[in-house]
Amino acid sequence: MDVNEQQHRILREISALIIAEPVETERLLLRPFREADLSELYEYLSKKEQQRLAGNPPVDSLDDAREILDRILDPELPPRSLAIVLKSENKVIGNLSIGRYPFLENDAVLRALRGVTLSYVLNERYWRKGYMTELLRAVYPALFEKGRLDYIQSGYFDFNAASAALQRKLGMRLWTEGEWEQNGERIRTMEMILFREEFEKNGLIRS
Repeated sequence: MDVNEQQHRILREISALIIAEPVETERLLLRPFREADLSELYEYLSKKEQQRLAGNPPVDSLDDAREILDRILDPELPPRSLAIVLKSENKVIGNLSIGRYPFLENDAVLRALRGVTLSYVLNERYWRKGYMTELLRAVYPALFEKGRLDYIQSGYFDFNAASAALQRKLGMRLWTEGEWEQNGERIRTMEMILFREEFEKNGLIRS
């Protein structure tokens, strides 16, 4: 099995794990998207500043959001983007995506290890309430323990102070820097990582 096949298999396994055993916290539930989530998906994907921080243009219409949801729900593709549901409102307020950034395949250390990239977006109406910290503190142990990952990787733009603070709070450290082009501008990205061994030393999961 070559490296690409191996990594695709890992992504399928992790997606299947979260679907089979949904992550739930006191306030949140992580589950697959549904057809009925369209309007709530559009609500946050249409926010300009929120999408700038995520590196994506805002969607202009419900039809644009429909195209995104159709891709998420495509049965031929692994369900790698999962809905973050606020239980008190039974509302989708964001998503967490499981993938693998291309630079990882060129990293001599990481390409041989079992790991994934996590990226996430939260409806700006629900910022600064501790939701992402709460969710990721439940997701990380699930992926390390049940998913048998060697590492979890995430990134952020260098101007996104909130994301930087969140990732460092969760124990991640800088692995490398990169660049992203947005609206013709080159933006520096900070690629963070957390290895299983480091997570175990913090006493957050069993060895």
